[in-house]
Amino acid sequence: MRVRSFLLLLSLSLSLFGPQASAAVGSKTIEDRADQFLQLHIVELQAFYDDAVRIEYQINPLDPRLAMADCPSPLDAKLKSRNTIGNINLKISCPDGRPWSLYIQAKVSLFRSVVTAVMPVPRGARISAEHVEMREVDTSRLNGSYFISLDEVLNMEASRNLRADNVVIASYINPPLVVKKGEMVQMTAQSSGLMVKISGEALMDGYLGQQISVRNNQSKRVVEAKVSAPGQVTINM
Repeated sequence: MRVRSFLLLLSLSLSLFGPQASAAVGSKTIEDRADQFLQLHIVELQAFYDDAVRIEYQINPLDPRLAMADCPSPLDAKLKSRNTIGNINLKISCPDGRPWSLYIQAKVSLFRSVVTAVMPVPRGARISAEHVEMREVDTSRLNGSYFISLDEVLNMEASRNLRADNVVIASYINPPLVVKKGEMVQMTAQSSGLMVKISGEALMDGYLGQQISVRNNQSKRVVEAKVSAPGQVTINM
């Protein structure tokens, strides 16, 4: 009985303090490697976006009971997402010994001052200084392009109703119309130093610099012309 008890105690001691138990890679080690990778990732992002942004990250914790096989080499970490901000996936792996890999999720938040509506702006209204201001938001949550300067949106027209406290997205606004469909416009045709001015009818709405279809009032011919000013279009012959 004494011999059997001694062997049982020896076996238990080996299982607790032997190489297999002490060498297991736990969740904290894996999270620490993910943290190291993300710190470098943030440095690269900061260099790309300059000091105009503030970047934070958070790692989704692993099950504390997790224990992977011993890894004789430093753990490898790679970004396994197309996006570099927002919700991302990291692949943490052991390349040697008994190789293994697992994925860990994290969120990278990129805070930046962007143009935000401070009051409702109805569709078709021209945006003025009282409608918008700069506010810091997490741009990783935004869908679509945003603006980082008020000058980019002032005097633009809302293409949809803008809600108060919402970021102004590029697809929500359009340049103001300077020519309207059915309006009589002056057509200026230029060719080899020769300039001819005739009247025509705009067949579509147009903003500054846009190509629109115009009907020549004399020949009834439809041509493509560039909107050059309110009520004026230019044709390059």
